Amino acid sequence: MIDHEQLRKRALRAYEFGRLRMSSRVLLFLLPLGAISTLLSDVPRACAALALLIVGLAVTLRWRNTRGVRAVSIGLKAGMLPLVVGVVSMPLGLASTPTLCAVVCGFAGALAGAWMGYQLGRERAGSLAWLSSASVALIAAALGCADLGVGVLAGLSVAYLASGALVTSFVRHRYSTT
Repeated sequence: MIDHEQLRKRALRAYEFGRLRMSSRVLLFLLPLGAISTLLSDVPRACAALALLIVGLAVTLRWRNTRGVRAVSIGLKAGMLPLVVGVVSMPLGLASTPTLCAVVCGFAGALAGAWMGYQLGRERAGSLAWLSSASVALIAAALGCADLGVGVLAGLSVAYLASGALVTSFVRHRYSTT
């Protein structure tokens, strides 16, 4: 005779393990990214903390539901431009001219935020997806810009959030009238 309760528990365990395995696939990208950022940084403790934060956030969001998978994907893609600009700024000496560095990183943040806003606005994603994507993107950007200082990170964040909000509202309005 089949014990239905035990069968149900085994099925639930297999289901949850599958969800965890799927959500953990992002680690194949995030662990090397975090390790490289930490090794190249002048502030390795801050980068290590940011790497742990983005790993925990990304795995948790992806584990919750499919909207979380999409939010993490958009957030990581949007965060790569500011991350790369921050990493490239250091050897080019942009960090020695704080105004230029803030402008360049702010512009990269604005472009990334606009792209994220377009993607989420087109999908008519809710505020939770918007907040999740923005959080992932800003933490990823901070991994590359941690050496540039808090002021540059604040400017990048403001530019990212402002452009993302503007583009999201514009795209939602545009797609709702057509």
